[in-house]
Amino acid sequence: MEYFAQMPDGKYWMWVAFSIAGAVAGFYFAFRNLSRARIIEDTPTAKVRSAHQGYVELAGEAQPLDNAPLLSPLTKSDCCWYRYIIERHCGKNNWNTLEKESSDTPFILRDETGDCIIDPEGAEISPTDRSVWYGRTRHPENRNPPRKRLDAGNGLNINASIVRGNYRYTEERIYTSDSLYAIGLFKSLDDMDHQRNRQQMTRELLRDWKKDTASLLANFDTNKDGKIDVDEWDRARAAAKAQAETVHKEQMKTQILHTLSKTTSRRRPYLISSLPQFNLVRRYRLLATFSIAGFFIAGSLAASMLASQFL
Repeated sequence: MEYFAQMPDGKYWMWVAFSIAGAVAGFYFAFRNLSRARIIEDTPTAKVRSAHQGYVELAGEAQPLDNAPLLSPLTKSDCCWYRYIIERHCGKNNWNTLEKESSDTPFILRDETGDCIIDPEGAEISPTDRSVWYGRTRHPENRNPPRKRLDAGNGLNINASIVRGNYRYTEERIYTSDSLYAIGLFKSLDDMDHQRNRQQMTRELLRDWKKDTASLLANFDTNKDGKIDVDEWDRARAAAKAQAETVHKEQMKTQILHTLSKTTSRRRPYLISSLPQFNLVRRYRLLATFSIAGFFIAGSLAASMLASQFL
């Protein structure tokens, strides 16, 4: 306490503010991570085919959309999702971010009953593995760095490496056929969605036909007066609607009818993970434990510093 009391006022209040901010942050993240662990534990896992509309938990395997895997930017790996960051060393332990990106391309969660499109935008994602390595150029020359699996035991750590170069590269990935857990807003296409799709296809067909006046007249100008009157246009609309119905039926045979996306409620987080459900719960509880420890350490420091002013 004597040490705190002898601090210059500016430095003293700066440390008080940092300590209070650390305690508040520790409390917030402890509550946040415990809440996530409880939500995962309390929400039953549904099957894609029988899942209800709303907040749903799914488990299956990751697959690329349309059988077209993504290529991760730094390691050039085939994957379903990636996130990367390129940083430059700017003295001591300081790194300046030069480039970063997280994939927003949808991919598929597949279980034994069907497929669900996963929209990664806005999700809190726990990837399969992470690579952290160093180099002397902005973009890595080494495209095959060590890959560290992010399980419950080491998912909080970053690969240890001797700094060799002014640039640091970090890349995380989820691969095809990896186990996949997701909880978010589940929605299936309903009759209204199908009707809107058919109407949209009908409008597009009519728009295309209008651009080809010669074909439009040849097909629908029954009285051969060189123009499309009201009755002829009605027949064109009926023909476009029938063609749209046929195309829609064919699309329905291969169309994925279910999606999972971000919710609008902060109390219902959108989580995507390649960790098994049990390991993911352990990870959030471990993060909560560290946060609680940070809350008590920072809170005790703030209390000691404030007490030094009155003793």
